[in-house]
Amino acid sequence: MRILTTLAAERGGLIPTFRLRQCGITPRRIAALCHSGRLVRVRQGWYVLPGMPRTIIEAVRVGGQLTCHGALDMLGVWVANDHRLHVAVNSDATQLRTTHDPSRRREPDDPRVRVHWRRASTATSSVMSTVVDALGDYARCAPFELVAAAVESAVHHGKLDREHPLASRFSSFGIDGTCESGTETIFWLRMRQHRLPIIRQARFRGIGRVDFVIGERLIIEVDGREFHDNETSFELDRKRDAQLSVLGYRVLRFSYRQVMTDWPQVEAAVLAAVSRGDHLR
Repeated sequence: MRILTTLAAERGGLIPTFRLRQCGITPRRIAALCHSGRLVRVRQGWYVLPGMPRTIIEAVRVGGQLTCHGALDMLGVWVANDHRLHVAVNSDATQLRTTHDPSRRREPDDPRVRVHWRRASTATSSVMSTVVDALGDYARCAPFELVAAAVESAVHHGKLDREHPLASRFSSFGIDGTCESGTETIFWLRMRQHRLPIIRQARFRGIGRVDFVIGERLIIEVDGREFHDNETSFELDRKRDAQLSVLGYRVLRFSYRQVMTDWPQVEAAVLAAVSRGDHLR
């Protein structure tokens, strides 16, 4: 039914019962649509179309919209791993439900769900927060450097204007959309304290961009994701490293895991290379 698509577009994917009834769809017809899989009931009074991502359905089922980490990840903004479901809920909301059963009330101390209370009644206007709203929730939920990394990712991908107040808050830390991944941003923030001569996103003819160049010849490459996309990417990275070595550059490459969970090792390796003069011709 084309009308269902139209109704879903009105509220960013949500379809309230009263709109179905206003369009002449009877309770019996609604039940038939759900039975046939053409409509999905996620909570009393609310429906979505089939194919909606599981995390969004769970957020709506709780009583709000997907936000913070989950929304940013789905919108293509870099965020650190977080297995919790982040849900934005209106400040006057009551009787929040569990993620899997709309008939059961949610336990307030459920560690799997992080509720973000909204003053304005925006949490039922769509199934998912906007980039700006999700970043605002992330800023109240995550450590500074992770928020800075997410903001830079949003600016880099054109999802947040560089002049937006949220982005301007981080401009004094060099957060301007230059870094291509959040892991790079975190490396940049942590190394700034050492006041090393670092250039971000330097381009080499015939090779492409590298993440960082320290001094004249020490190149740092940081994996942007926890896992390589595929074996081809892995091989291309090593080929680039070899080409740079032929040109006289020293390359240090660090994984996502090293930067995020074993920073002392990363920091020690870089500083040791600098102390040996590896960054100088």
